[in-house]
Amino acid sequence: MSLKFLSLLTPLLCMSCGQSEQTTAMQGNWLSNGYGIGARISGQWVESFSVANNTCLSDGRDPLFGLLATFDVSVAEDGQSFLLSFEGTEQVIRFDRVAELPAQCDVEPDPSPLGTFDAFADIFATHYAFFDVYGVNWSAAVAQARQKVTPQTTDAELFAILSGLLAPLKDGHIGLLAEIDGAELAYEPNPGDLYTRIHAAARAGGQPLEEAEDAFRETYWQTHVPNEILQGKGNFTGSDFIQYGVIAPQTGYINFLTMIGYATGDLGDPVKDLEATHEVMDEIIASFDAAGVDHVIIDLSLNFGGFDDVGLAIASRFAQEPVFVLSEYPADAPDRLVQRRTVTPSDRSRYAGDLTLVTSDMTVSAGEIFTMALRALPQTTHVGAPTRGALSDVLDKQLPNGWIVNLSNEVYSDHEGQEWEGRGIPPSQRFPVFTGDNPLMTHAALIRQIVEGQR
Repeated sequence: MSLKFLSLLTPLLCMSCGQSEQTTAMQGNWLSNGYGIGARISGQWVESFSVANNTCLSDGRDPLFGLLATFDVSVAEDGQSFLLSFEGTEQVIRFDRVAELPAQCDVEPDPSPLGTFDAFADIFATHYAFFDVYGVNWSAAVAQARQKVTPQTTDAELFAILSGLLAPLKDGHIGLLAEIDGAELAYEPNPGDLYTRIHAAARAGGQPLEEAEDAFRETYWQTHVPNEILQGKGNFTGSDFIQYGVIAPQTGYINFLTMIGYATGDLGDPVKDLEATHEVMDEIIASFDAAGVDHVIIDLSLNFGGFDDVGLAIASRFAQEPVFVLSEYPADAPDRLVQRRTVTPSDRSRYAGDLTLVTSDMTVSAGEIFTMALRALPQTTHVGAPTRGALSDVLDKQLPNGWIVNLSNEVYSDHEGQEWEGRGIPPSQRFPVFTGDNPLMTHAALIRQIVEGQR
């Protein structure tokens, strides 16, 4: 599953602390424009909710502390709305004042099999953006599946029914997470072609799927890239989520495994990760300048995503002038709020030479946002295979029985207005990246061909 996400509920833990004037202005009831977040703010406490068309689940009541140290909150002069964003980032969520939250927010959720099924179906019907992309008639599929649910339906049976509803949605950003009889289960309908083949081999050999994924990733990152690609002359940086080096005369190479975790090595802190991104790029560009590099390969062949703004900050190190790179909006918003994103040349060190971008269907999420940003730059040649086509942030919602669903609710388009969700961003020159019985050999062969100027 992609690492790219927005923490949409955590921000409501401290909406009014620290500034008494803001505290006063933000008392009352609020609904987000898209994303399905409700909040009741009273005094120094907030109760947050996940809201769909016919469903509302409380996410808990918490003290109001810490938000203003991490998040930017801008209250409108009339006090009827506010914008919330991670500190130092551009992506925002608007909250609007309402007289009351929906009536269902005061009704205890039904954790029975049918209550959980209905909440699941309602959450997707309210928030999911791409039924048309995958050719799914959601209401018809739900009506058919609902007939299988009874009060006696077991957790295992319910998990299979819900997974069956998700199966036709080959979206790399949707999934179902559950704990049944002490075992953690996860279903995602599109782990990518490479991982699908790895899973098939693992099942045939009786190996756990997660163990097989970990083994491939470990070999790719700890052995293949440093030894086969960088020939033992590379460097790890960004808490070991980035590798770089000079792989041929005047040819630099950067491989980004994620767009997150550069500061701390975990799931990341947006502010700290942006600071670390600047330091990492200073380091890499200084190294390339010293080596006289005039061609850089940016390898996103296996990139699990992260923060959009990290990718855009990296792209600013290659931009020579301000460039519009993408637009985005939440498809579940009553009032469509389109945000246009521009990459502006960094005021720190920059690289002005040619770029070759390598992607595969294991390039996902924020890796795809980074891909769109680099494709908007005139010096970029995009090669390899199309990306996964899972660009939206992951919207997490809890079901009445405690299970978690992941879904996509945002629509991204590139600098030319093209939407690539469900299709993947196509390179201008298509070549295999991870194919055959030895996918790492295919990857290494493509990198060699780029270096040798055959691509």
